[in-house]
Amino acid sequence: MTDQSDSVTASMAPMEYFPHDSDAARDTKCRRLIRRQGWAAYGRWMRVCELLARERGHHIPFKTEEDVALLADELGFGPEKCQAFVGELADVGLVDAEQLAEGHTVYSERMGRNAFEVGSRRAAGLASARARKGA
Repeated sequence: MTDQSDSVTASMAPMEYFPHDSDAARDTKCRRLIRRQGWAAYGRWMRVCELLARERGHHIPFKTEEDVALLADELGFGPEKCQAFVGELADVGLVDAEQLAEGHTVYSERMGRNAFEVGSRRAAGLASARARKGA
């Protein structure tokens, strides 16, 4: 049996895979993004999700000019457009506006929940393996 702290610790690790609903584009927040900026913005949002999944702690730094430029490179546009795009993600609720303003990081509560689910499975698997080995 695992405890909450094991799951939390395991949830911080980068994820190779993350849950993605087959109808994610029908989510109200995604629909707002698509309506405002088109389907290319949805594709960029999915790229942000991939980047969040691979980061330890599932936050993307967004404090310095270089942080913004690195994310802009990943999304295929310049730093100014990147700033506006991330602001739009916060406006529609896909990323946490408070984390963006105060912590200068891009963070998605949904990806945080996904990471916790994956981390819980990882922790349970490790606990099961330890139990089988008698450790």
